[in-house]
Amino acid sequence: MIGSSDISVLVAGVGIGIAGFLPMSAVVLLARKGRMRPTVGKGMVAVAISFVFLMASFALMWALAPADVVVFAIGFLGGFLIMWAVLAAMTMSRRL
Repeated sequence: MIGSSDISVLVAGVGIGIAGFLPMSAVVLLARKGRMRPTVGKGMVAVAISFVFLMASFALMWALAPADVVVFAIGFLGGFLIMWAVLAAMTMSRRL
């Protein structure tokens, strides 16, 4: 059963997953709009920033509340995958 404390941890995980995806989506959207020249280096920097932020938040959660890590990870991955799907839909659209 999911309790009220689990819901808050799940929502926090979703928020962290969404925030962790923002560097990558910023690079893709700026490149699509023509405001930035897309390069492999910029993409790798965005992936590195995202990875460091997400792993640091996961490690902090593990250190502070190890019992809630599984619920946090579910929200974390859910938020990240939702943003991935949103970015894919935005990238496939003709008007951006």
